[in-house]
Amino acid sequence: MTFLRTALVALLLNLQPAVTATDGWAAEGSGAVYLTVNNPTMYDTYIVSAASEAAGRIEMRDGDKAVTELTVPAYGRLELKAGGPHLLLIDVKKPLKAGETIEIALTTDAGVVIKTECRVKS
Repeated sequence: MTFLRTALVALLLNLQPAVTATDGWAAEGSGAVYLTVNNPTMYDTYIVSAASEAAGRIEMRDGDKAVTELTVPAYGRLELKAGGPHLLLIDVKKPLKAGETIEIALTTDAGVVIKTECRVKS
């Protein structure tokens, strides 16, 4: 009976919807990245880092200040937009050109990696 209960709990945990990132785009000149992180789960999600092959590192920002995490509320979303929370590409490896696509990987405090593609816009 314990085995069945454990198997059922494991199955239910795997059915929980995933956190996703959508509507991503990067600004051609500034290296700023904007997107929406959707959290359909019952728990807040904390984005603790971001990475991309397009840059040496990515800084998470809230307005003009660097931050160590971004909170995505339970059953909600976090819009990364100009003047608010956003990502900033640092040490860009080559100039970003309009029409190109870059991949961004967000990592949560639980170690979950959320990948998304962002179109570069002028």
